[in-house]
Amino acid sequence: MKKRITVGPACCGAALILATLTIPSCRGEKTYAVEVRDGVRYVHNIRPAAEKPVAGLVFVGKIGELESKDPDCQFVRPMSADEDAAGNLFILDEKESCVKKFGARREYLGRFGRNGQGPGEFQNAMKVAVSASGQVVVSTMSSEFHVFGNDGAYVDRFRLPPYRGISPVVLGADRVAAYAFQVNGENGRDNHVLAIFDFQGQILHEFGEPYLLDTTRRTWNANFLSLAVDGKENLYAAFSSLNRIEKYSPDGRLLLSIDRALPFEVTHRYTQTSMNVGGQVALADEPDFTPVNTGIGVDRGGRIWVLGVQKAISRSTMPKDYRIQDYLAFEIYGPEGVLLSRLPVPPEVVKFDNMTMRGDHLFFVDPFDEACVYEYAVINPGDRRPFP
Repeated sequence: MKKRITVGPACCGAALILATLTIPSCRGEKTYAVEVRDGVRYVHNIRPAAEKPVAGLVFVGKIGELESKDPDCQFVRPMSADEDAAGNLFILDEKESCVKKFGARREYLGRFGRNGQGPGEFQNAMKVAVSASGQVVVSTMSSEFHVFGNDGAYVDRFRLPPYRGISPVVLGADRVAAYAFQVNGENGRDNHVLAIFDFQGQILHEFGEPYLLDTTRRTWNANFLSLAVDGKENLYAAFSSLNRIEKYSPDGRLLLSIDRALPFEVTHRYTQTSMNVGGQVALADEPDFTPVNTGIGVDRGGRIWVLGVQKAISRSTMPKDYRIQDYLAFEIYGPEGVLLSRLPVPPEVVKFDNMTMRGDHLFFVDPFDEACVYEYAVINPGDRRPFP
């Protein structure tokens, strides 16, 4: 086993990765350290390489609203959004059990899906994703996946084992990757956190070591994650309650592991809450973990965008005047895992449930107050649009 450690000065490593960007001159400060173990690059970030953002976000528009005069642009509870290669946008409405399709100019093109249990019908839908071939995949809370053509025609459906289809992304044209730790399995490292399935629901690869707590159920809670995929079908994971970001090859081989210096301690506490079960009050343990990451995406240049938590917060300490911009920021990492800079969350976003990045387009989904999708475009220094 070979081990190599290197330390990078501020900006210099980033300049090699992003040669076309304007980055402040190097100050000689150490901003990251690198270890290479068994061919895997482990990057420990101390601080961003640059104070000024290496990229920006421009507000493109808002799709949908809770009370619209146009029913085609009205959502009840949008849950997820994704874009195909032609720029068409697909938005999943969980309450309406449908997907609405919008063109590249965000004109309404139609809808498909309905509530039910037959072909082309689904219930408790959680996410929509578009495959490389343009097929639209809708996943549900029961780990059932529904496949539609790009025009909304029903194709097929398949089911994964319970709890093995969480936070899915589509790889290529016919595979799904998802959080797959088996809550009824062994509480050990061989109970992997990720798996790749084909469109028949068969397991192709299992990979990713879990962070272990004292019981299987608690380990299952502690390893929740967000997933993204790049144009080469590499898989990226940002763990929600762990200081851990990882990149895997299409066959599940760990390529890169990233962490960063945190201004707070990560804890995995449990609080007791009361539940009414059959008319009887019972106590149940609820996870009250310190959040670390809340979303991940990869832009067209291979930079990794992570929505990172900047201040300690938990469910039990959530302030009444909670403001997203006070606690979250984008952390932009280069393809080699170096933290290049941070970027504030756009001011238009007041509440959101999830985000999706497709190339240089970013979508925030708000199923709450506004019932809409916010769209942004990634810009770089030198672009024609004004750079922040």
